[in-house]
Amino acid sequence: MSRKTLRALFEIRLRWSDKVIQEEPRPYGGGLWVPDTPRNRDRLDKAVALGNTLYGDQTHWIEKRQA
Repeated sequence: MSRKTLRALFEIRLRWSDKVIQEEPRPYGGGLWVPDTPRNRDRLDKAVALGNTLYGDQTHWIEKRQA
């Protein structure tokens, strides 16, 4: 009988400060939750970097939760 490893599934999303002015209606303060995969993590890392460049340091970050 093989041993199975239990893995917790996580989701991540882009979050931004209330100080960020939004040009179009979007979810208030955060984006949609997506699975925490390397591809999604890379995309959100790039979005955080761009957001912090445009709106100031620590205005954007990645939030993580257990799914």
